Amino acid sequence: MKLNERDVSLILSPEGRDVMQSSAINLPQVAAFWVRIQEADDVGLWVRIPREDGDHVLLIRWEYVLSVDFAAGEPKRTAGLNL
Repeated sequence: MKLNERDVSLILSPEGRDVMQSSAINLPQVAAFWVRIQEADDVGLWVRIPREDGDHVLLIRWEYVLSVDFAAGEPKRTAGLNL
């Protein structure tokens, strides 16, 4: 599954939430929160995080991710290309 450049809702383990909060990320009280994935690899999800000085990229390791949710949608066709 290609997750790059997608907005997704993540549910993290309690340890993952602790790591995010240690990284000065304010998480909502609900289990799921939305992030923009810059890249996904074998280590985890590299997500865009807004900070005062601009966007940063933060790694969320797979071991902390319980669920990734996003709208599947239909493939888009542009100029004869399937996207």
